[in-house]
Amino acid sequence: MARMTRRCAVVIALWLGTGCGNPSKPAPAGSPPSAPPADAQPADAQPIDRDYARLTERAVELYEAVAEAFRAAGTDCARATARLGELSVTYKDVVTANAKILHEGRARELKQALAKHSDRFDAAAKAIMESRAMAECYKDAAFTQAFDDLVAAPP
Repeated sequence: MARMTRRCAVVIALWLGTGCGNPSKPAPAGSPPSAPPADAQPADAQPIDRDYARLTERAVELYEAVAEAFRAAGTDCARATARLGELSVTYKDVVTANAKILHEGRARELKQALAKHSDRFDAAAKAIMESRAMAECYKDAAFTQAFDDLVAAPP
């Protein structure tokens, strides 16, 4: 659990400059928002790594979707792992853009753009880290790999 917690904290710290959320805020309820396909943007739209408004919205949706997946999976590690794999396809644009931004040293710009979503992001991060799936599945190699591939900071 320490490795997973540390990796989550690193990613969240890079994005928001905080820990894993404000414990007084409740986790989001309901189903995860549907994510539009990456190619659904207008032809003249900026690349997502340059469109911070679009990227931050999708990034928060990603974390909310992970939180919902973990809530729905409970302690079923196979189910949680499968859902993480599905989310990695749906949110590949976010993962790729985030890695590019961090590689190019633009994390501060991203953090500033995410500030307006801090309540949602904090709630999702808290729900992820306090989920039964995380508590049970952190020992599962396939789960850990799927989680790291989706939300861990790039090397």
